[in-house]
Amino acid sequence: MDNVASVDHASSLTQRYDAIIIGTGQAGPSLAKRLSQAGMSVAVVERHLFGGTCVNTGCIPTKAMVASAYAAHVARRARRLRRGHRR
Repeated sequence: MDNVASVDHASSLTQRYDAIIIGTGQAGPSLAKRLSQAGMSVAVVERHLFGGTCVNTGCIPTKAMVASAYAAHVARRARRLRRGHRR
């Protein structure tokens, strides 16, 4: 996003925006970018971590954990199969 600034003080409460996006889940950042490119002034409000639940604690971290567990499983299985093949 162009011209993005993080503002964390009361003076930003008096500024007017064409659009206010609440939350930075899957659609928030891309919507903010499209509106900004269309010439609108946009404020994005996020309560906690930028990216929402999916990026920070949900879908993506879970998929990474599952992929790591699968890789460990494959490595252990390959080691067992290699030992069994030598007999």
